[in-house]
Amino acid sequence: MPKWLFYSTVSMLIWAVWSLLSPLASQDLSGSMVQMLSSAGLVPFALLLLFSKNLKKYTHLGKGVLLALATGVTAGLGNVMLYNALGSNGPASLVFPIISMAPLIPVLSAPFLFKERIRGLQAFGVVVALVAILLLNTTSSMSLPVASPGLFSGWMLYTLLALVIFGITFLTQKGATYFISDELSTVVFTVGFLLLDVILLFTDRSLTWTIPARAGWVSVFIGLLMGAGALTLFTAYRYGKASIVTPFSQLFPIITVLVAVPVYHEHIDSLRGIGIVAALLAGVILSLERTESITASEAAAD
Repeated sequence: MPKWLFYSTVSMLIWAVWSLLSPLASQDLSGSMVQMLSSAGLVPFALLLLFSKNLKKYTHLGKGVLLALATGVTAGLGNVMLYNALGSNGPASLVFPIISMAPLIPVLSAPFLFKERIRGLQAFGVVVALVAILLLNTTSSMSLPVASPGLFSGWMLYTLLALVIFGITFLTQKGATYFISDELSTVVFTVGFLLLDVILLFTDRSLTWTIPARAGWVSVFIGLLMGAGALTLFTAYRYGKASIVTPFSQLFPIITVLVAVPVYHEHIDSLRGIGIVAALLAGVILSLERTESITASEAAAD
């Protein structure tokens, strides 16, 4: 088995476990509290990366650090929205396929930020993503869902916010790696995570320090999974092409859906089943096209 495939598979499985455990923590804790506790699990991996020989490789330290810091803050905020979606009875089998479409945001913003045109495959991915969002927000018993005044439920709003925020994270993360190493990006990313925790500590009035043991330990373990998933994904990028590794890593929601439905007794009707397939397809298409276009531009620059 090629090394990139091995590490990509391990990373995908780690993210799948993370997605399946997240509902357990979100049932008893607010999104902010899960985010704060999970940060404790992420810190050891950042400390480990401080000893990497690639840590000091950079072209512009200031820009790279600012973008990596923004990545940590936005990723943490996206996690808060994600955990709130799950805590608002959002089915994991629907929430994670929707979030897998986060590359939609970089694609839609490319014409404005990078003066790039939306190409044919990208346009197709955008259409599929929009169809998926509509299908995942309805049921087979609803007619004319677009005309419904209560179109988006609470968990769906949180999920869509998470999608947008994670999409912004894609932009800042890619920008950071242009200026500093992946290892330093991850360390500063963790600092951004902790910075958000401090902000939440002083601004979120709903925080409670009555933490059920199971939810608390699961939250910390979620952080450990995030760190391990990031490390194995970076290793996969080292041995394989981003244009292959990135779409492959977007497949973990398939495992989430297959396991969450029987384990959490989640119901998926025919329309939502089609929506899940569309969401997963859109996530892979958008990440593939986006990565290939970046790779091509980098090659041209060289």
